[in-house]
Amino acid sequence: MSLRPRPALAVAAALVLAAASLTLPYHPVYDPWAWLVWGRELFHGAFETAAGPSWKPLPVLVDAPLSLLGDAAPQAWLLVARTGWFSAAFLAGMLAWRLSGRETGRWRWVAAAIAAASVALTADSFTPPLRQFTGGLSEPLLVALVLGAIWAALDERRGWVLGLGTAAALLRPEVWPFLALWAYFASRGRPQLRAAAIACAILIPFAWFVPDIVGAGTPLEGGETARAGGIEPLDGLDVLGRALAAPLLACWIGLGVLLWRERSDLEQTMKILLSGAAAWILLVAVMAIVGFAGLPRFLAPATAIVAVLGSVGVARAAAGCGRASWRYPPQSSITPLRGLVAATLLLAAFGVGWRVAQIPDDVRVVERQTSSIDHLFDLVEKTGDTRLLSCQGYVRMTRVREQTALAWKLDEPISSVAIRRLPEFGVALSTKPLPGGDVIAHAGGWRATRFPCPTR
Repeated sequence: MSLRPRPALAVAAALVLAAASLTLPYHPVYDPWAWLVWGRELFHGAFETAAGPSWKPLPVLVDAPLSLLGDAAPQAWLLVARTGWFSAAFLAGMLAWRLSGRETGRWRWVAAAIAAASVALTADSFTPPLRQFTGGLSEPLLVALVLGAIWAALDERRGWVLGLGTAAALLRPEVWPFLALWAYFASRGRPQLRAAAIACAILIPFAWFVPDIVGAGTPLEGGETARAGGIEPLDGLDVLGRALAAPLLACWIGLGVLLWRERSDLEQTMKILLSGAAAWILLVAVMAIVGFAGLPRFLAPATAIVAVLGSVGVARAAAGCGRASWRYPPQSSITPLRGLVAATLLLAAFGVGWRVAQIPDDVRVVERQTSSIDHLFDLVEKTGDTRLLSCQGYVRMTRVREQTALAWKLDEPISSVAIRRLPEFGVALSTKPLPGGDVIAHAGGWRATRFPCPTR
């Protein structure tokens, strides 16, 4: 009996590894702290979204019941997010194994390893994969949902595709056109699936826009927060460059070999996946041109698919070195192909080694961020919530990065933590001396400085 990877076992293994990772002393980063604040507020029936990052429905819907865990809620979210991180790598490997085909023999396991490594070590100069893992960002979970939906589609489990696709659509708006296109074709002649698809089509915009209407007074608050600036055509080129850099170089070579050797015989599934990845990258590029941030992690589902297909190309080319058929080259072309395969495998090993070598630097950054939040929370304990919020009901802060963490610690809305580079009154928290005030507490690099509160 041949060994066949199973998604349920992969997710279970990911959950175990994520649970073990909770022993690491790391905190969520800016966005996840905001989702925790909003989840807590949503559970209590009132919330505001005017301050903080742009609104995302799925993390807040998950964090709302997790808020019952109190101080353990951040760890619970990290468990969810890190399960997604591990699942993304596992599912990428499984898809590469499956799509390589039985005729590739043991090479399909090589394809699985390359794809999994490429996804786990995606190049991101803004937020490296280790920081996404330790900080609980949602893009790895997004990749896991998209790849899980692809696996379900291959198994023709349409209900699972719709469910996973809807969850992904509650994480990133780029999912919407792809899910809508799939639902249109998949639901034809299937009344039950059509009804479910219509329900999801109502749920998705409701979950994205109504909370901002309630919490910020406008349905476009999240979009305005997400906009990075005006129209910048060069930002689109930056997105394309980031997409090229994200997977291992070996995956791009493998993809090129796959398209060259099987250009007339490439399976329909592969064509659909490749077209979808290209469309996703172009969509992010267009959004960047009109002012939205085209960060590398927003490209993650597309670059994960590139990693999968490129790994398949490596496996098929390697297997083709020993045989000839419609899919493989004639004997006269095998020697050059062997050289190309060997060079690609060496590039894959070098690429993995190079990206692993960057991890210690990322660990140091994460440790500094963790230490900063630990000291900030210590300062809150020393100063006291009442004292911090004594002037007009909010505390001043000179740094944005820890704003949402402080709001969570204080059990207050994010708007209660005002960012002021040069505070003039109230209690201000900073990592540098502030002229004109009295320092009332220290903790690590943080200090609380009190300024006179203006009288009414």
